[in-house]
Formats: sequence, C-alpha cells, structure tokens
Amino acid sequence: MGLREISITCTLLCFQTRFLGLLVDTLRLPTYCLVDSDPCGFDILYTYRFGSMQMAYDAKLLRVPEILWLGAFVLDSEKYRLPQQCLIPLTAEDKRKTEAMLRRCYLQREELEWRLELQLMLERGVKFEFEALSVHELNFLSAVYIPSKIQGGVYI
Repeated sequence: MGLREISITCTLLCFQTRFLGLLVDTLRLPTYCLVDSDPCGFDILYTYRFGSMQMAYDAKLLRVPEILWLGAFVLDSEKYRLPQQCLIPLTAEDKRKTEAMLRRCYLQREELEWRLELQLMLERGVKFEFEALSVHELNFLSAVYIPSKIQGGVYI
C-alpha cells in the first residue's frame, strides 16, 4: 500500500467516524459495533470508542464514545458451538498486541469488561472471525445473533 492509498484510507475513516458521530449526536440512535474476536477487531472497536492514537489532537471529533460492543465475545465460540476449525490460535504478535492493549489507561479505569474479554482471549489462546458464527446457518448473524444480542441487552 502506497502513501496515496494510506492517505485516502485515513481520510475515508475520518469522514466515516465523523459522520457516524454526527448521526449519533443528532438522531440519538444506539450505535453497536460487531468486530472479530481478535486483537485487530478489538483495536477497531477501541478506535471508534476513544479515537485514534495517531490523531489524538482531533480525538473529540474522531470518536463515538456511546458505541456499544455487540460482539463477537470470546465465550461466543462456546455458546454457539463453533467447530474447532473456526478457532485460530493466537500468534506471538497477537499476544504482544493484546498485552499492549491491556496496558492502555482506558482499560485500567473505564472499560473493565473489555479488559476481562482481552484477558480471556489471552488465557484461551484463540481468536475467531465473527463470520465463523454463520458456520451452522448462512443468515445466522442477521437472523439470530444480532437481534438476540440487541433485544437481550447482551453487549458491553
């Protein structure tokens, strides 16, 4: 990826986050985030909630503090009986990244449930993509998982 592509990607992400923040502020809609149960998915969630570390100077405009984490959670792999082939062992880089995230000040003070999810991921030593939840049924995410999480209030 060249410098031009990185600039375009960053510009789009900034615009999308600002637009999402505007929608939340204006329409007062609940905002949910569904990400992979892995360090990268968590980092995406973290960036939406607290803002980008690289753009900290503009964090108030580039974050959505009201965002709710819908999943995927570590224990979803057991709850929804994911086959073993859907679980991916954490790499050394995944473990390093997760340990670094656990040291972030926000996870020390504010988001203790997020911290517990990351610790559980490290203990279990596995990750999975939220698409794996559709292993039993193609429309599982839209027909079962997302509606049951929102209606049951199962989010952080």
